[in-house]
Amino acid sequence: MQSRTVASIKYIDASQLFNMMKRGSSTPFQVIDVRGSDYIGGHIRGGWNYPYKKFSDSIPELLDRLQEKRSSNSNDTTINVVFHCAQSQQRGPSAAMKFLREIPEPDLDKFEISVLRGGFINWQDLYGSDSTVTEDYHPDLWSW
Repeated sequence: MQSRTVASIKYIDASQLFNMMKRGSSTPFQVIDVRGSDYIGGHIRGGWNYPYKKFSDSIPELLDRLQEKRSSNSNDTTINVVFHCAQSQQRGPSAAMKFLREIPEPDLDKFEISVLRGGFINWQDLYGSDSTVTEDYHPDLWSW
């Protein structure tokens, strides 16, 4: 049985997520971007945006969407849910923990929760210009 502690949330590197997107993954996955106004300027292709300020209210809808996506997969297996924000230091990990706490007990083993190390800032440094994995990217918004 999976616990509901911060220790049960794993971190994945941008390269791991990139490989899951490019080569496919034996486990279905969904990227959850919890950025708010900083969502503008690009995002990971196929990710769902649930701004952190309203995240707690969105969890029931998110759970339903993820259950639907998981069950539409032929083997009805676990789904890896990858959370991130700009740097994945506060909002991303916090949203992952909030989500983990709201998963119904019988469904706990159906979700693998992870956080994208370095968040979108790191992602866009590596893959921002790759339109196969990044959408609506505007590099001028990310230059310092």
